[in-house]
Amino acid sequence: MIVEKELDLEAMDAWYADHFEELVERFAGKAIAVVDDEIVAVADTEREADQLARERNPDALPLVLAIPTEEELVCLL
Repeated sequence: MIVEKELDLEAMDAWYADHFEELVERFAGKAIAVVDDEIVAVADTEREADQLARERNPDALPLVLAIPTEEELVCLL
């Protein structure tokens, strides 16, 4: 039986904000999955990152994020 933890969206948002610059530097253009404030998967798509994270952490619900490239960030400004 798989038991998923509830998501603490505020904590996840804070983690993302705290690590945003590092994430863009290291994983620009990739998708990552985070469980318990730890990156557990890196992939080309969010779907792949989610699948890898769930395989590695079946009892967790990962936060899956598409990390923008620096060029994409410039376009947002």
